[in-house]
Amino acid sequence: MTERLYLRDPYTIEFEVEILERLETDEGRALVFPRTYFYPESGGQPYDLGSIENIPVTRVIETPEHKVLHFVERFPERELVRCRIDGKRRRDHMQQHSGQHILSAAFVKEAGANTSSFHLGAASSTIDLDRSPLTEEQIALAEEAANDAVRKALPIRSHFVAPADARAFDLRKPAPEAESLRIVEVEGFDNQACCGTHPRSTAEVGPIVVRGSERFKGGTRVEFLCGDRALADYRATVSRIRSLASVLSSAEADLVPTAEKLQEERKTMGKELDRIRRELLLLQVEDWMAESADGKLLVKQVPDAGPAELRAAATALAGKPGRVVLLGSIEGGRAHLVFACSEGVDGDMGALLKAAAPEVDGRGGGSARIAQGGGPRTEGLTAALERAASLAQR
Repeated sequence: MTERLYLRDPYTIEFEVEILERLETDEGRALVFPRTYFYPESGGQPYDLGSIENIPVTRVIETPEHKVLHFVERFPERELVRCRIDGKRRRDHMQQHSGQHILSAAFVKEAGANTSSFHLGAASSTIDLDRSPLTEEQIALAEEAANDAVRKALPIRSHFVAPADARAFDLRKPAPEAESLRIVEVEGFDNQACCGTHPRSTAEVGPIVVRGSERFKGGTRVEFLCGDRALADYRATVSRIRSLASVLSSAEADLVPTAEKLQEERKTMGKELDRIRRELLLLQVEDWMAESADGKLLVKQVPDAGPAELRAAATALAGKPGRVVLLGSIEGGRAHLVFACSEGVDGDMGALLKAAAPEVDGRGGGSARIAQGGGPRTEGLTAALERAASLAQR
């Protein structure tokens, strides 16, 4: 068993220790020490990184026998080795993990929502709560309660107790079965059995920011940031807002109405552009009939036309007697088909489309006079049109 010194002192990030074992495992070379300050991955918190004799530590895990394995790229030559833990990563994990304890307790107090799982990610962290839905007001109240605990600089203490003595701490969640327990206490706010790294005070956690929430497996998943991550996210957000305000020539306070106005203008311009494209297309359609061998059957691929434009063109062409019009296009990464025929022509456009659509892995339908459809297999468009033409000529 490796003595885990970080449980009592998470601030030491440089230490010397003798190597107890050198192991060749399926996952690589690993060192075992009689004691360590390196944190192994567990409880939703990632492992520490750092170096041993300037050799990078790539992973730290704990075995079922409670040995802590420090994976390295190569074994050091010395037996007494100098170890250095990545202090920035350690500080970050302390902030996020302690922030999770505080935020989880706040959700219990403000929303009656218990945390079922915790994930400390590289960019943000999440907790899964057992209640859904949660209102925006409940989430805001929990966030405010968590930050109030930070502002009060509440002491954070570790207590090592026997399982029978854990009941005295009024734990937020039932303690796991173990010979001994470590209770992390946020004074007057939360008590939780935990083996993670935590600072001495809630003040070191820094601001706690809820970035969003979503329904997840019958409960609610909450994404959050603490401390340095929250500050970095704030700075990045301010930078993006200022850049956007500059691009839009808008005051920061007016960005939302400016964006809404631009969105409406874009929609209006888009509709006008569609109208103009349809009008231009309709000016060309009669010239397409010159491509028809008999002036009655037109088979054509129209570049970059959407389904609405194809339908407008096919309808216009089929408005004159004796015509069968088979149009296709590729737009938006999909193949589109529109088939139409003049009134009085003996043919079923819906049946033609159903026969041709499998060539583009798609489907469609319509009436005997006009039908449309499409599919994602754009390379099959030519074959689809050829199949429809072959059937139309029978």
